[in-house]
Amino acid sequence: MYKSGRLYLGLNTGIDPAAALVSEGIVLSYCEEERFTRIKHAPYSFPLNAISWCLQDAGVEFSDIDEIVYNWNLEAFSNGTIANFYDRYNATYPVDPGTRRWQQSNLANRDIQNIGASTAAALRRRFDLPAMPVVSGVPHHFAHAFQAFGQSGFGDAVCLTLDGSGDTECTVIWACKDRSISPLYIQEMPHSLGWFYAAVTEYLGFEAYDGEYKVMGLAPYGEPDADIASRLGRVLQPAADGIGYTLDGRFIHWGPHSHSSRFTDDFCQVMGRPSRLPHKELTQWHKNVAYEAQRLLEVTISRMVAWGLEKTGFDRVCVGGGVGLNVKMNQALFQLPQVVDVFAHPLCGDNGGAAGAALLKCFQNDGFWPEALHSLSLGYRASDASIEADLNRIGVAYERVEDGAVSAARALAAGRIIGWVEGRAEAGPRALGHRSILADPRTVEVRDRVNEAIKYRELWRPFCPSVLWESMPDYFHRYTRAPFMVIAFDANEKLKADAPAVVHLDGTARVQTVEREHSPKMHSLISEFKKLTGVPVVLNTSFNLRGEPVVNTTIDALRTFYSSGLDELYISDFIVRKEMVERGHDN
Repeated sequence: MYKSGRLYLGLNTGIDPAAALVSEGIVLSYCEEERFTRIKHAPYSFPLNAISWCLQDAGVEFSDIDEIVYNWNLEAFSNGTIANFYDRYNATYPVDPGTRRWQQSNLANRDIQNIGASTAAALRRRFDLPAMPVVSGVPHHFAHAFQAFGQSGFGDAVCLTLDGSGDTECTVIWACKDRSISPLYIQEMPHSLGWFYAAVTEYLGFEAYDGEYKVMGLAPYGEPDADIASRLGRVLQPAADGIGYTLDGRFIHWGPHSHSSRFTDDFCQVMGRPSRLPHKELTQWHKNVAYEAQRLLEVTISRMVAWGLEKTGFDRVCVGGGVGLNVKMNQALFQLPQVVDVFAHPLCGDNGGAAGAALLKCFQNDGFWPEALHSLSLGYRASDASIEADLNRIGVAYERVEDGAVSAARALAAGRIIGWVEGRAEAGPRALGHRSILADPRTVEVRDRVNEAIKYRELWRPFCPSVLWESMPDYFHRYTRAPFMVIAFDANEKLKADAPAVVHLDGTARVQTVEREHSPKMHSLISEFKKLTGVPVVLNTSFNLRGEPVVNTTIDALRTFYSSGLDELYISDFIVRKEMVERGHDN
């Protein structure tokens, strides 16, 4: 809860609009706009609903905001710095008209005067604005790095930031020690691993900036293919210095785009086949493309980070930027022989950059270093009274129990699949025991049922285990704390035997480690499940249907529950079961 320090409102208004409220180095509230609009990603919306919630949650008025911060270097977009960069870029490369229009749009939309005016106009639709707070920005990749290192709890680390593009940068290696963060190696446009992976994503028939995790999940079904590797190697190559890489923009942005805005017709030509349409079969060749693209990403980043570790002598790695959600890449970094620990920030995308920008500005102005990140329960929450009022208003039958975790564990042990809503919504794309679908991980049949009858998604998509932290030695030989599902580990034979539903084809598991201190209710549920089954693991996936945002409110949870094959719904300590068909409730 807000006390008395200066208040910073961090905003992202791009593909994934979000808002964060920060004071004294603490993220008070954070949420994505999609959770309120119910439109996945809510692309390019202004996050009015998210802002309203953050203010309400902190108990403040908009007039209390001291500064609004964007995760872009607005000064550089306004004073000619980035315009000059674009001029040099256009003189160097065969840039097409579409790229030039994108550049001009960036210069116009991120000009400090223009963004101040557009922000004020948007805010007036919801708030009284007797005086507009200062509007400022911070360098995009620096905000990613500051957020990742600042909330890692590490004393020193090499930080990797990588995404589609920032202000001018696409990938940066940073040296971080104490409160100093300095760039060691900068890869600017057009050399973007995010653009490369987005191109492969759309080439394989998925949607860029949404389906990259599908490519990652599909990759283990592929096999090494020297011909595909050679073709992709013409698009993405090691740099002459032996450290970085080069991306040939002729395959990504410069030229005709008959199939996708993310790759040119030359990309199809170099691959030797047309792109896959979404409704067409995924052949072994497509799976091999996913395998080789994922391998190329891992090899490229491992080379760059290994160089940074050697140069600094550090043995810890932080990751920021949207590509940091690639859990297999993070595993590859953790497996480097010189690495002791990895912290991939779970809000590494531009949406999370709303919090990163506000944290950075708070440090620059007030000197508050961020707290280490232990929980992402930063979003919407409802009181028990409002939950019960919604249940009664809608007229569903429900039961209120003393401890929902005990009842849920019994339901899971009996093979039932449940929706689980507890406390504040977790920030970001991963389900962490606040807005989750939970199931018994002991059979693959349950996994397939969740995919087919509940999530309505491809059967090859993997699920994640939520594991008691104290039980991790039973299932993994090498691991670290992973409370946010942003890194995979190699599973041992015991996990494969105890919980086959959460081990992927390649023998890895994208883990959420659950500690009593930071996730007491989820820890209690899994502990009860262990008492009943001997297995301290549950299958955990986000509480949403295919193509929809994760549920936010009680109403969202009920709508999704009755639109899917879920058996029971737990909202706090209220239980809704589908066999309860009579109106009213039983206390």
